Amino acid sequence: MRMLLKALPVVLLSFFIGLAQAAELALLTRFVPGRSLDEVTATLKQAITSHNFTFVREQAIDSRLVPVDWEAKSVRIVYFCNFNMMDAALRRDLRTAQIMPCRVTLIEGRQGIEMVAVNPAWVSEQWNAPDLQPHCLRLKQDYLAILEEAAL
Repeated sequence: MRMLLKALPVVLLSFFIGLAQAAELALLTRFVPGRSLDEVTATLKQAITSHNFTFVREQAIDSRLVPVDWEAKSVRIVYFCNFNMMDAALRRDLRTAQIMPCRVTLIEGRQGIEMVAVNPAWVSEQWNAPDLQPHCLRLKQDYLAILEEAAL
């Protein structure tokens, strides 16, 4: 444990240096003012299906880690997938399994809902996988379109 704590600052520093040097931003975000978590979840699910993805599931961020009554009610993860795209990605590079299925985290605040997703184009940069970059850029555009539609 002590070894882990000593290594943690180095790992975090490396992570943040990588963020600063990346051409792509690590996170894709959209803010939806004045709406509830349930309302944004419903519009996000509609946007997912309208962009040829399949809704997989939703859960509290701490689901199965705490008793159901204790789960965080203000942070939800929505999972979705385009299974043809997933199949092609896995055939190209098995590392893509680490970022599948696609997910958006919804965070409820006083002013509204923040939607957050990891940018797949940033991930492929971190993997130094130029062969994946065009596909990840396309997936990034899909994410942005879904987030934009859900924010309307």
